[in-house]
Amino acid sequence: MDNFNWNKIKSGDKQAFRMLFDEYYSSLCLYANSAIGDLAISQDIVSDCFVRIWERKETIDIKSSVKNYLLLAVRNNIYSYLRSPENRKTDIDTVIKGLEDTPIEEYDLEKDETILQVYKLIEELPEQRKKILELAAFKGMSYKEIAEMLDISVNTVKTQMSRAYLFLRDRLGNNHLLLWLFFKKNKIN
Repeated sequence: MDNFNWNKIKSGDKQAFRMLFDEYYSSLCLYANSAIGDLAISQDIVSDCFVRIWERKETIDIKSSVKNYLLLAVRNNIYSYLRSPENRKTDIDTVIKGLEDTPIEEYDLEKDETILQVYKLIEELPEQRKKILELAAFKGMSYKEIAEMLDISVNTVKTQMSRAYLFLRDRLGNNHLLLWLFFKKNKIN
């Protein structure tokens, strides 16, 4: 997205804004999720950014690139989220340090395309299997904790996790084995 298109957005062009949203939303969600560890909250953070950008479009003056502006806006929303009283349980200093250690200019949204493919595949899973995988892989919950939370047996959790991983492995193929292992390493027995 170049400055010409940003000027269209500034003048209220909804189609240009939709193009901006479509181009960056998913990758920005992954960026936020890398800090937050909760995809739903990350999606809310990014959505809020886009809403604020639309509301303030006439007054925003982008000095660098649109991509850098969006990354900074999301990063600032992550900071605000982590500093809110209800989220004090998170070690915000560690998360903020991690975000600050990677300069915005070096963050490559395109490298997230493969990860985005995995998230899309997860969306294809049956609802209960998807929920179990998300609780284990993204929330770090143990199989026992998931079983108690969902009022199912630990064996059901294990079976659903096995089927989810098998589905991902089959759909991703050998080229994405390392990415599949990314999810596998988050499994807590």
